[in-house]
Amino acid sequence: MSASYEKYERYGNDEEANSCVNGQKICLKPNHETQPKWIAEIGAVDPRRLGKPKNYRYRIEIITKKGTKEWLKQFETKPENEPGRYAIPSDELSTFNDEYVISISIAKRGADR
Repeated sequence: MSASYEKYERYGNDEEANSCVNGQKICLKPNHETQPKWIAEIGAVDPRRLGKPKNYRYRIEIITKKGTKEWLKQFETKPENEPGRYAIPSDELSTFNDEYVISISIAKRGADR
């Protein structure tokens, strides 16, 4: 029996993580309203390689409706080098949030990361 949902993740700071979980949507950062929001299939990103640890303290898990991956494929910018990573344009984020997101949860990353 296959799952009736899909899981994705992104990493962010305290403010972004709390904003996402409280609003149950992926949010745009102030002064970054035109930049895409990157999400990935579970395990596609090594968070230790993202940059300053303080900017990626939280793992944001996004549960979406089945079929989301098909929609996301149009935003897979480097499938050869970065498979399973999607850059959702800012003007498509409301579609993603309204039509695909079921729930969002957060977890603080361990000290090893």
